[in-house]
Formats: sequence, structure tokens, C-alpha cells
Amino acid sequence: MRPLPRLVLAITLIAAPIAALLTVASAAAAAPTTSAATHTRIAVVRPVHADGTPATGYTVHTEHIDGFTCSDASPVAVDRNIDFCGFSATYTVACWKSKNHTALCLRDPWTKDLARIRYSGTFAKHAAPAHPMPQALRLMNGKRCWVRDGGAWSWVIGHPHWLGTYGCEGGDIYGRGDGINESTQPWLVHFVQNAGQSNQKISDHRVRKAFFVGTAA
Repeated sequence: MRPLPRLVLAITLIAAPIAALLTVASAAAAAPTTSAATHTRIAVVRPVHADGTPATGYTVHTEHIDGFTCSDASPVAVDRNIDFCGFSATYTVACWKSKNHTALCLRDPWTKDLARIRYSGTFAKHAAPAHPMPQALRLMNGKRCWVRDGGAWSWVIGHPHWLGTYGCEGGDIYGRGDGINESTQPWLVHFVQNAGQSNQKISDHRVRKAFFVGTAA
């Protein structure tokens, strides 16, 4: 279980982008897989080349966001010079420097869609974090989860030291650090439904696949 990156620890931002992703993905989610897996599979999604051009198969749409900056390292990256840009409301946790003072940002590793956004100031250069956290998870029951980039989430009754770290279809992942127990295989997470409410329910789930981001060759 790794320490939670500074950006993800912020709890004063909003989590609406995660909710939007859940709405879209829940309609298209694949049926749960029942076959047993002995280890969590690791996938590195590489949607952008080092020169800022999209990888084959990716489409790009343009967005206009005032005050959009790229000054922090992405907590979900395995390669250098991938930034956490914008705000929690933009859900741009993984962005690459591109042409004409724009960044290409991947919001969802299950899609082949990139957002091109003009940034202000300088696109900061960073080393990859020593212990990146996944941008997304697929649980053994088929549910998808996306990394939290802030937001005022509820506390879990009986577990005041847990933080919400991933928003999932039908619930959320809470725990200490980044909420993922990597000391066991497959990885284990606490899946919480209706956090902080009288009908709160906690169940442990194994992680089938974890998605990180990197730069294409």
C-alpha cells in the first residue's frame, strides 16, 4: 500500500468528472469475468508519443479551459514528463505536451480519446513518480474504477482514517494510502457502497487489472 500522492490527497475539490465517467462506462461495461486469476495484471496505456503526437488509433477533440496549467507530475505515470494538469473539475490527471502550446490529456484508459487543451505558462518537466498509482482498475467482479483527483467524499463509518481513492461503478474504493493492498496477489481493495450512510456496506474485492500511463515509442 503506497502513500497517496499530494494531488490525490486534496479533499477540497469536486469529483464530478469521475461521476461522468461512471455514467458513460456503466452503460458499456463488459460482463464480469468469472475465471480465477492468481495475480493482478499490469497494463501501461501509451496514447501519446514523446513528440506530442497521438499514438495510432487515438482520436483527438479540442477543449477550451481558462486558466489551464500543467505544473504537477502525474501520479499515474510510469514515464517522465507526463503532467497532472488543470483542476479537479477537468479530470486531466495524465497529460502530454503537444504542439502549439497545447497538451493532450487521457481521462479514461478504456477509450481511445484524447482532449487537446491549450495550457498557460510552462509545461513542467518531471520525473515519473517512484511509486505511481494506477489511473484505473478492473475488479474481479468486472466493475471499473477511476483514480480520484480530489473531491469532498464521505467518510466511512467505523474507519475514520480511510480516504476515498477510486470512484467505481456501484461504489468507491477507500483505505489507507492509495487504498490498494499490494502485499497480496491478486491485489485487494475495500469496496464501499453508500459511504457514511445508514445502509453503508463494505466488501473486499480482488483487482483483476491495473492501468498505468506511459509515453509511446
